Amino acid sequence: MAARTLVRPRSSAERRAVGARVREYLQDPFLRSLQDEIDKVGFLQSISLDLTHVCQLRCEGCYFFAEEMDGSKAPKDEAIFDEFVASERARGTNYMTVLGGEPSLQLGRLKKLHDNFTILPVTNGIRRIPREGFEDMTIAISVWGDHELDTMLRGAGKIDVFAKALKNYRGDARAGFYFTATAGNAGVIEGVVDEIVENGNTVYFSFYEDKNSLGGAFDDSQGYEEVRREIDRMIDKYPDRILTTSYAAKVATTDRLYDLQWGYDVCPIVSANYEKNFARMANGQPYSPHFRAYLPDLKTVRRCTVGEDSDCSQCHNAYARHTWILINREKHLGSAQEFTNWLTSVFMFYVSGGAISRERGLPLLPEIHERTRAAREDYAKAG
Repeated sequence: MAARTLVRPRSSAERRAVGARVREYLQDPFLRSLQDEIDKVGFLQSISLDLTHVCQLRCEGCYFFAEEMDGSKAPKDEAIFDEFVASERARGTNYMTVLGGEPSLQLGRLKKLHDNFTILPVTNGIRRIPREGFEDMTIAISVWGDHELDTMLRGAGKIDVFAKALKNYRGDARAGFYFTATAGNAGVIEGVVDEIVENGNTVYFSFYEDKNSLGGAFDDSQGYEEVRREIDRMIDKYPDRILTTSYAAKVATTDRLYDLQWGYDVCPIVSANYEKNFARMANGQPYSPHFRAYLPDLKTVRRCTVGEDSDCSQCHNAYARHTWILINREKHLGSAQEFTNWLTSVFMFYVSGGAISRERGLPLLPEIHERTRAAREDYAKAG
């Protein structure tokens, strides 16, 4: 699993029944091989960290600046940063999503994090993270559409951020683009994916939240049915390059996971030491008791990865939605297909986040996509 969870206590009989069902499904050699790769890594005790309050961009819809989180300043004293690293190591943290602000503007501190944890820096791609010292680090590069859309949303209509990122990470096996798809712009997806794959990189999909009320094609309330269809076409076109399955895309865009409706009451990555979250953690829904979302001052935690004021029911944070699947294993035990949907989601999470290397993970993608193809069949009902 991606994180240790807290759920209601189970009886011995319930635990035995769950264990027997999992062992039954793992008799499938391919699923067993995925589980073995996950077991080599073990549990991810994760946090998110805003490494800096500084960024070269002000993207339309960026939660960090929308909620003025840059008011929290990264400490100048390196000893304070070193103390934070030591404290998180002592607490058992072994995985970190590094955000901001722009992580590439703090390469020295990024290197310290890389030396102590498995990390996934999320970068705009304008400044290249060098290979030296970061050879085996997975890098997530944001892109929000084709060159025209991305320039409008992230480059203030002037900077072709996508083009700069492609140039900086051409042929770089460390780099995967996190494509934030907008609801009404499904038609640009193939062209963007074509460029990324030709550039030698992988693609993971997330979904745009219209925080700035741009409306029209950016209005996420219109749904993502056409976007999902395009994602499925890209999976068929590039089965060894797409790190989002049909099943994960369906859950992320329909707001449903079996009998659960997406929102704050089920989000699994809320800061466990944040007083306002205590009622959420007592409601019986699973969550990660280790997780904390740190602001740049390295002391303050916020409600969750995306901030204090956002409407959780409208949140499309990819990390949160994917973790929602991972943390609800028992809901996926009703059939071999359901368990396959769950286990492949865990594996994809580990690969896309760098916990399992691309070298080991990418060759298995075509079979994973074939095994999760069934998720496409109920789009009409779920959409």
